[in-house]
Amino acid sequence: MPKERGKLWKDLNKSIYTGKRLEANLKGITAVSILSVVLGIVMLIINIVQHRSIPIISTSVMFVLAGAISAIASYFYKARKVSEFCAIFTCIVTFTFYAISGSMNGFSVIWALLMPIGVSYFLSVKLGIITSLYYEVLCIVLFYTPIRQHMARYYSDITMTRYPIVFLSVASVTIVAMINYHRMALREMDYTEHLDEEVKKQSAIAIERADKLELMNEEVVNMLAMAIDAKDRYTNGHSIRVASYSEALAKEIEMPEEEIKVLKREAMVHDIGKIGIPDAVLNNPGELSEEEFKILESHTTIGARILEKASGMEGARDVAEFHHERYDGKGYPKGLKGNEIPFHARIVSIADAYDAMNSDRIYRKSLKPSSIRSELAKGRGTQFDPELLNAFLKLFNRGILDDMQTISYRMLFDPPK
Repeated sequence: MPKERGKLWKDLNKSIYTGKRLEANLKGITAVSILSVVLGIVMLIINIVQHRSIPIISTSVMFVLAGAISAIASYFYKARKVSEFCAIFTCIVTFTFYAISGSMNGFSVIWALLMPIGVSYFLSVKLGIITSLYYEVLCIVLFYTPIRQHMARYYSDITMTRYPIVFLSVASVTIVAMINYHRMALREMDYTEHLDEEVKKQSAIAIERADKLELMNEEVVNMLAMAIDAKDRYTNGHSIRVASYSEALAKEIEMPEEEIKVLKREAMVHDIGKIGIPDAVLNNPGELSEEEFKILESHTTIGARILEKASGMEGARDVAEFHHERYDGKGYPKGLKGNEIPFHARIVSIADAYDAMNSDRIYRKSLKPSSIRSELAKGRGTQFDPELLNAFLKLFNRGILDDMQTISYRMLFDPPK
């Protein structure tokens, strides 16, 4: 039993007013405080009209002031402790004065019986127990001790004999009910807290798994790009460089960060269709025949078929298929022009052309920077989207692209420390 009482008191010391419950409680305290002000004013008027004594009128004034202070504290400042003090101080002073002065009749009796539930519910069960015990002890002292003879001037024998019992019964039932309510609220809070922790734990696990899946996707895309470029030693690193140039251009035109990540992946596999091109065609050092050139061009449609079912990389299909379209409609495979060409494909088209000119190929050496710039400028509005090309040339002029020229796949899997 002592342990159980200790646990009970420990539970009652734990506040149940947090979060939304605290907000609702403060609103309730504000409402009750305003009601107390109104009732206090009514009592004050009645007491003045009935020419009651100064002490009684003073208690009405105190009731009004305490209610007003409590309402302001709870509504404007969320100061629950101030409201608690006002309520407890007013209850103790008011009901003590009423009981001793013989004014405990009519409304004051009803208010005294409502005190346990009001204090326990709006303030705390612990304060409800303390104020109820205080008032019960006060009634016992006044009515069950020799002081009873003095109080007989104000109260009948029946009132003095039965009222402490009635108050104790009402207070006991109220306190027991409110203890159960308090403990239920604590269990609900513990459950909610446990649930929140579990949700956070599972969310962390889900985020970790998503990060691992994201990393795995990146690695798969990188390995695909490596497999593509491995067919031709002259294109080693081509896919990652095109992805890097595309990323730089996307940042230059201030694309959203998430879209840039998507674009970079799409650019990494823009030449995936070359896997289906015979090595004899892909690595032919001489001039391609018309038939061989058509075979080489088919890498766009082959890439589109390969990426058609790529979940999470829907845009990669368009980039693979349309990165050789021209802005004037003279490209392949479908002869799209202008804005008919997917936006990401237009970006990759510029990056792809730049890397082709800036890299050694089996049939020629890389071009000089001045020649590259001239060739790019010639393609404004014919081969390339003019606005995107203007942004790309800004990167070119600032030398930003030069730093990306030596990018290789070793950097993907063995980054510099």
